[in-house]
Amino acid sequence: MYDKTIGIYMPTHNRVELLKKAINSVLAQSYQNFKLVIVNDGSSDGTQAYLESLKDPRISFIEHKSPMGACRSRNDAIDFLDTELVTGLDDDDTFLPERLTELLSVYDDNYSFVCSGYYWDYGTYKKPLFKGNREITLSDAFDLNQCSNQILVNRKRVIDIGGFDVSLPALQDYDLWIRLISNYGTAYRLGKPLYIVNSDQNIEHISSVDNKMKAIAIFSKKHEKLMLKRNKENFEFYKKKINGDKFSFLNLLTSIKYGLFNLKLRLFFSRYFKRISTIRLKYLQSGGLLHLLKSEIKDLLSSNCIHVTIVLILLFLTFYFY
Repeated sequence: MYDKTIGIYMPTHNRVELLKKAINSVLAQSYQNFKLVIVNDGSSDGTQAYLESLKDPRISFIEHKSPMGACRSRNDAIDFLDTELVTGLDDDDTFLPERLTELLSVYDDNYSFVCSGYYWDYGTYKKPLFKGNREITLSDAFDLNQCSNQILVNRKRVIDIGGFDVSLPALQDYDLWIRLISNYGTAYRLGKPLYIVNSDQNIEHISSVDNKMKAIAIFSKKHEKLMLKRNKENFEFYKKKINGDKFSFLNLLTSIKYGLFNLKLRLFFSRYFKRISTIRLKYLQSGGLLHLLKSEIKDLLSSNCIHVTIVLILLFLTFYFY
């Protein structure tokens, strides 16, 4: 298995400085047997000149003269690659050094694909997500995208089911994971975080709220026959979350029987205790409770409901880190 060349596909558009960091994370892999294909999707910020300056023979690039979208770019890169296995990297994210080694060590064709946990980078603090090793069934995947946004998969499987669906305005990766599991069986997730997702709010992200809502409608109709009742109910929860709809205590009580309790409790707090939600985000961005308290202590002391506030903070953080 360790003699296999891994193909890596990476779309990019006008983020040359972040792109450099992403490429460097590939070059720093402990497993060096890879081919990296970068698709410059109509960039106008010097990306093409930078790519042409790269001299590593393992790196190739494709240039789109005008933007064609991230998923068309991913499909073009996958078609260009000639490796048995492929994985992806977004231009604003990074691999940790052992990512390829670790994924290859658990790869098994009996699974539709393998993936890993990852870090959500808030700036100062990196929160690990999906830390447990587990198999992911189709129903599991419909409840929640537990596969993150990148996987290691047999390239032919991706091509045979049509690659990324360019008609979707969002959720394209999630849709592909669903189709892979539907066609090739259970997936496997290694709980170790091996990937860093950049959550910088100043970065231009592709999927707007409108696009996500449209994508959910298309996705639900596309896969409706494969979804269990609980999957459909959980998609209603996601609609409320993404669209900013009310999520009452009654909504919480009636929906927790379908799972995802922590996510639903967090949404309830964010809708009805906005200050607590703001404090939680500050906690994650600051990287520590002590730093947070320094910035919040004056407000807390001036509040007429200090005891209630503190209890809610502790309760919220308890459920968040559960």
